[in-house]
Amino acid sequence: MQRVMVFIDQLNFEIALLNYYREQGAQAPRLDYNAIPVELTKLLPGDNHLVKTFLFVPKPDDFLMKLPRWQHYNNWINGMKNQHYFTVVEGSYVARQLDETLQMDINYHRTYYKEEKGTYINIAVHVITKAFMNAYDTALILSGDSDYIAVLDILNMIGKTTVIAGVKGQNIAKLRKPCDDSYILENDFFKRCLRN
Repeated sequence: MQRVMVFIDQLNFEIALLNYYREQGAQAPRLDYNAIPVELTKLLPGDNHLVKTFLFVPKPDDFLMKLPRWQHYNNWINGMKNQHYFTVVEGSYVARQLDETLQMDINYHRTYYKEEKGTYINIAVHVITKAFMNAYDTALILSGDSDYIAVLDILNMIGKTTVIAGVKGQNIAKLRKPCDDSYILENDFFKRCLRN
């Protein structure tokens, strides 16, 4: 039996999901993040056991928390921390001044931009550390970001099975070469992961 750990790059996944449904002229469904790793593990061939899921999220800074949507997002993050066999790892989402002549105004989005910090390094550290600690046999990374190529190379070097999953429309071609398998997720997959 292969021990599987799932590592979810939440912001990368969410942006790809929104783009996928926007291109279809539809609204993205609300997904159950407990169901996603279970359904991903079912895609793998052979006998597999989902050991644990790690969700990597950017935590909004105090400025962004002034908006209700970021308060809701932060509440969702805190709720995910209470899930079984599930660990939330926080990076940061920081508002930066766009123009030195304009003070940032939370109600005027053209006065600031958002910068994600820490997600890539957090995923790399967790995936590689747990591999060297032999905590899993298969790493399944849900992200279409090519920044993880070096991580996949290290996992291959030490004999771990590596799998990438991306949303249809993401270009994961560069990630396919250094991994053992890859999956493109579409509407049929997402229907199995809907929130009740």
